[in-house]
Amino acid sequence: MAEKTYTVLIVDDYEADRFFLKETIRQHAPKLHVVAEVGDGEQAVAYLSGEGQFANRKLHPLPDVMILDVRMPRMTGLEVLEWLQKQNFPQLKIAMMADSSSAIHRAKALALGVEHFYSKIMGHGEMIVLVKRLQDELERGERGRFL
Repeated sequence: MAEKTYTVLIVDDYEADRFFLKETIRQHAPKLHVVAEVGDGEQAVAYLSGEGQFANRKLHPLPDVMILDVRMPRMTGLEVLEWLQKQNFPQLKIAMMADSSSAIHRAKALALGVEHFYSKIMGHGEMIVLVKRLQDELERGERGRFL
């Protein structure tokens, strides 16, 4: 019997950040599977809505976890969270990353349902802890707050 895996959507406008996060997941959180990575909030909404190129749910399944950057072009991570608040959406665990740990961004993200808020300036060891923590929480059945 195959072990349960959990799907991950990475939303970040910096390709290098997406790459390092994806590699950390691959190397240190084997039950997490990155199903997609997109570069801005509008693409995240399209993915979550199953619109356009993301319409085929077999190719683009709904994620169990979304790792979301705060500042992006077209639509910020906070705007994606505000959009999610208005949707009838399945449970989704969200980790938000910012290039600073601004108290204002953190407070707003937590109020919008984010369970984890991290600085993108973290070291590799801290990133390993982040992905392992997300995997462990999913294994224990801890889902996000969006219903």
